[in-house]
Amino acid sequence: MATLTETKARPERKPLPAPNSDFYQLAETLPPAELAVVKQVRAFMESKVAPIATKYWADDAFPFELLPAFKELNLGGVGMQGYGCRGGSALLFGLVAMEMSRVDSSIATFFGVHNGLAMGSIYLGGSEEQKQKWLPPMARMEKIGCFGLTEPLVGSGSGGEARRRHVDPQRPEAMDRQRAVV
Repeated sequence: MATLTETKARPERKPLPAPNSDFYQLAETLPPAELAVVKQVRAFMESKVAPIATKYWADDAFPFELLPAFKELNLGGVGMQGYGCRGGSALLFGLVAMEMSRVDSSIATFFGVHNGLAMGSIYLGGSEEQKQKWLPPMARMEKIGCFGLTEPLVGSGSGGEARRRHVDPQRPEAMDRQRAVV
């Protein structure tokens, strides 16, 4: 019978593998040039963003000093053809966003808003004149796209959303809401 002072030799534990969020190995289905982009983004996120992400989260701030290096990645317009955009597949766009999210969701959100909401809206629904005017400088990250959702009286907090009961006998559950997308 073992005593309290005796200890068993424990087998040495293997180190954990590096985090990989590509569970289905979709990146391996990309053409070599697109796979290189995903690897470039991973290296950037691990070397430039990961070391400072916690500080910016704690400070409730955005790392604007990373924007010149982010611009050098040439990711503006990933998944869009023409207009000076990077091009590539929709899968490339998704895997780039996944690599960013794996390290820091604020950078991924910045990328998604700029490249997806702002550029994507112009690319899919803008006039030819708007595409010519806005997409090239946005693809070069000379112009940064943004998106805002606000309540007219209380700002962006959903807790203060203006609601009132809508009197409609045909739809008694309906409520009036006011929203402004800017």
